[in-house]
Amino acid sequence: MEEVLETMQLQDMQCDVCGEKTFQEREGFYYCVECGTQKDQIRAVDLTAEDNFNDTTKYASRTIRRPKEVPKNVDNDPTSWEFYNYVLRGFLQELLNMGAKPELKLMTLQVWAAYMGRMEVAFCRGNESGKPKLNVRALLRDARLIYKYKPPKVKKGKKQNQSGDPNDERAKFRLWNRTKRNLDASGYKKHGGPLESEAGQSLGLQWSTYARRTLKRHMPLKHLDKHSRDSKASMSCHTLKPKAKELHFFDRNVYCLNVMKLYVVLGIALNMVEDDIQLTDLQRFIDEEHLSKRYMFNYLPENVAARKRSLLADMALRRQKEKFNHTCLRQHIGMVSRFIDMSDYQKPNLHSLAERYILDLGLPPRLVKYVGGIIDLYPPKFFNALGPHVYPPFEARTMAYIIYAMKLLFGLDDIKEQKISESAAKINEQLLEVGGPEAPLLFVFTEWMEFVEIRKVIISHYNQSFAQRFGVPTQNGRHVDDILAKEQKEKEQGGGFYEMACMPSLKRQHENLTHIIETMLKEHFGESSQESMEKDHIEFQPSLTPALSYFKRILLQASRSDGAHVSIRIPDCMHVDHSQRNLDPFVLETKELTRYLAQHGLSLRVEEVACQEDFQKVGLFRPLQHLRGENKEFRANCDIKTETWLGELRRKEKRPDLQFYQPTGKYGARYLKRIKHGFGMRERLEHSNPFWEITETPSFLIKLKDKEVPLDTLSSLQTFEEGSMDPLSVPLDLPRRHLEKKLNSIEPEKESDERTEDTGDEPPNPEKLLLQVSNFDCWLLHGYVKMLRQSDKRVLRQLFPCSFRWLLETCANTIGVDWDILYEQLLVIEMMFHHSIVNWSNHKEVLCIQHNTQEKDIRNLARMYKDWW
Repeated sequence: MEEVLETMQLQDMQCDVCGEKTFQEREGFYYCVECGTQKDQIRAVDLTAEDNFNDTTKYASRTIRRPKEVPKNVDNDPTSWEFYNYVLRGFLQELLNMGAKPELKLMTLQVWAAYMGRMEVAFCRGNESGKPKLNVRALLRDARLIYKYKPPKVKKGKKQNQSGDPNDERAKFRLWNRTKRNLDASGYKKHGGPLESEAGQSLGLQWSTYARRTLKRHMPLKHLDKHSRDSKASMSCHTLKPKAKELHFFDRNVYCLNVMKLYVVLGIALNMVEDDIQLTDLQRFIDEEHLSKRYMFNYLPENVAARKRSLLADMALRRQKEKFNHTCLRQHIGMVSRFIDMSDYQKPNLHSLAERYILDLGLPPRLVKYVGGIIDLYPPKFFNALGPHVYPPFEARTMAYIIYAMKLLFGLDDIKEQKISESAAKINEQLLEVGGPEAPLLFVFTEWMEFVEIRKVIISHYNQSFAQRFGVPTQNGRHVDDILAKEQKEKEQGGGFYEMACMPSLKRQHENLTHIIETMLKEHFGESSQESMEKDHIEFQPSLTPALSYFKRILLQASRSDGAHVSIRIPDCMHVDHSQRNLDPFVLETKELTRYLAQHGLSLRVEEVACQEDFQKVGLFRPLQHLRGENKEFRANCDIKTETWLGELRRKEKRPDLQFYQPTGKYGARYLKRIKHGFGMRERLEHSNPFWEITETPSFLIKLKDKEVPLDTLSSLQTFEEGSMDPLSVPLDLPRRHLEKKLNSIEPEKESDERTEDTGDEPPNPEKLLLQVSNFDCWLLHGYVKMLRQSDKRVLRQLFPCSFRWLLETCANTIGVDWDILYEQLLVIEMMFHHSIVNWSNHKEVLCIQHNTQEKDIRNLARMYKDWW
């Protein structure tokens, strides 16, 4: 009778010839049932044990596996530098697909090569061996692949109790079984070959120059060389990888190669090629997961991507953060640029950047010209007092110019912009009556605020990253849909980041749970999760103007024939394009509006509105210094009663977090005399310069309003129109309203209208339409923002008017920064234009900065913010 052989299927095992997964066991070996090929990687071993070492005998059979031999000529195990090189190339291609300049590829290679050269990994002339050197944050994977270094094995679990009973039969039984298995497994080892010591020991570990200098603090260099030659890690006196807390902040961030370094390299390269994609745009692409480590395995070759599980463990990819804020990115860019000794940063085109922000905010394009005039009046230098490698806040400064222009035009003090908006809304009603929909409607600030606020809610309903950036709360169902959409996209692009690295058993368990949940959803709700997600889901493409592009995409989806699937209702007021509204009358260019109204039998009267003075009386704010407590011993009183404890708390005076003081500090007579003496010395040096001719301005009298006024006391901006040089009827009080620099262009410039006479004593004509505009002055709230604590920021935020606070936070969220960073840049502009200019009438191309002011606090504050200009 023939023996019936048992057949079995082994997990993750298949025949190398035919691919069959069913095998038969014969005399301890497994053979394929299809072609009869013997499987060399597995073997059945009989284990015989005696229970309590008596006559009772137990027989057991165990299948042990032999690791599959990998040919030595196959090199599919990359180092960490090679792995991130593949990922960087993938991220770069994504940016090129988004519209980045083609020069970005070469610049990224140069920055990456400079970083690798400083790390002494590649592109290093002083490396004689040609192998990459290790740094203080190097991975053990790199040491194993490059130098054949075998790290010590870490024993998991609790240590065995050495003081236990030596006659423990169960311990003896486990030890005997372990010895038996090791003896059986030893039969797989090849005999007759050269020993490892005879074949050649591994090369000694080579450390970079800075790594040797750092490790020298823990051990002598001779002892470090012994550790470097110890390939089997038999020496346990020191660890070759210092802990992060033992390194400086700069060292542990620069020498740690992770996904953050790839974003930093791309950020530096984008700035050096002067691309339209700024650092804040790169951060937004990361938040929206257009550039994410979720899809990094798609950028790897197939032979490398097959080792996902080992890559996740060896390079600690699970521990790395996926998203980073703007402050962290700027800080790391500064450290890496200093590390590679990079030159100065490239200043982007602030005019095009302001135009893009104004377009994204939905403001009229006339504001672009006004903001450009302020920028050209005194162009910023972006000098940083902390060092040349600190990344300048280009985006925040440009957005601060927009906020400053809005303060000049509308006041933003909760009263001034309301009056201006009410008068503009009444004029719009008259324009609609006489001209219809084609009439040139005026820009209304309050209506624009409602439009922007509703647009936030609509876009946040379909984009969770947009909702998180603007702080708009959404339903939990939208969060679930966003997670499902990301998982679906991840599966479509070649498998999940964590799912593909899991064991097959966990994958099957995940599939079973998913099938059960999908069946329950189908039975109770009639649709699966995928159908529910696709029903109300819109895919947005990366854009430099996300608010404008995303909202147009939603309007397009709602206007389609199947637009009934859009779950949110869009109000009629959201179809108004505020960027097409007329902003010219608010910068005193009312000639065209007056002519249009005169054609329909209407007249216009312009009235200037002053700003509130309450904000100017607050003074300068300054955070109090932290008081370090004395080293005293405090003991808890466990016998104290509740009433006594509450009474002591009420008696304690709470120390304010933020203090305000009036700028009343004056310099002493001797110190002020020395300041004036230094200022006079600089003037005498200018006079003695033979290449600097200074001629006195001739005195002329100009007849204005039947009165002769000396021309020396007025500036050209106060007396003449810049376009036609015609004298104005009334001199302007301050030229701050005409900050725009007239440029030569083919199109004729709009003429600035004459300032209307003050008719406060005469009764207003009821037939005239009243338009209230700003007097081009604004409230000021200055102080030191750099050292503010969170409690101080909360107090300062409450002092802002509601309209200004809303605009400040909206603009800050648009570029992805905190509001205090944007307000600091606004203070830099205000301190320069309000406290650092001696005389507006004497400026030409370069403004004169005051040096001999008597207000000590204002001088110190202006000096500090002048260093950030």
